[in-house]
Amino acid sequence: MLLETHRADIETILSRYDSRRSAVLPLLYLAQDTYGHLTDAAIREVAAILDLPPTDVFEVVGFYTLFYNRPVGTWVLQVCDDVPCCYLGAEELITALKQSLGIAEEQTTGDGMFTVQRVKCLAACDRAPVLQANLDYVYDVTPERVNTLLDNLRARAAEARQRGVSGRFAEDFEWGPDGALVQIDRAAPYRPRQFPAAPPPAPPPPEPVPEADAGHDRPADRKASPL
Repeated sequence: MLLETHRADIETILSRYDSRRSAVLPLLYLAQDTYGHLTDAAIREVAAILDLPPTDVFEVVGFYTLFYNRPVGTWVLQVCDDVPCCYLGAEELITALKQSLGIAEEQTTGDGMFTVQRVKCLAACDRAPVLQANLDYVYDVTPERVNTLLDNLRARAAEARQRGVSGRFAEDFEWGPDGALVQIDRAAPYRPRQFPAAPPPAPPPPEPVPEADAGHDRPADRKASPL
């Protein structure tokens, strides 16, 4: 089926490499985006195109975590739970996603729309907490923004099915001033997360004014100054 529907794409991919086996990763991504996940038949199909033993291709799929040999959602939501994201609310974000979707980690919703996963560092610590949706980066995802995010992704489900879960066409998104999710240029200048300004510290209380020396607290035997 891949050769029937994506012959031009396959020939373009193969033309990039001196050895056909070097094209195994891009062809697996193409198969995954076509079928939704890598079935045994899809893996054997890629092996046949590349004239490789099927075992070699099965080993590649089993090694890389971004290849799915089981059904996953239209949107695979990957939340970074590394240290910076955890400090800024990643655990609370994961809890909010699971509660909103009614699933646990590594599970898929009944309608096949969402799968939730934990992942390690996504290299965007300055915009934590960070979430990837089919490898689209979504920055500053707080628990309060979960429902808005899910509504946005549901509205883009047809687009996600066309693009696939492999992230070959991934983009970057952030939150606009009105709270809506907006796409930004992946090469945009660095913009760190903006935190609410802390109120200025209260001024210290004034120092007590010392009482004037009236002489009543002087020792009786104190001698007068010769000056």
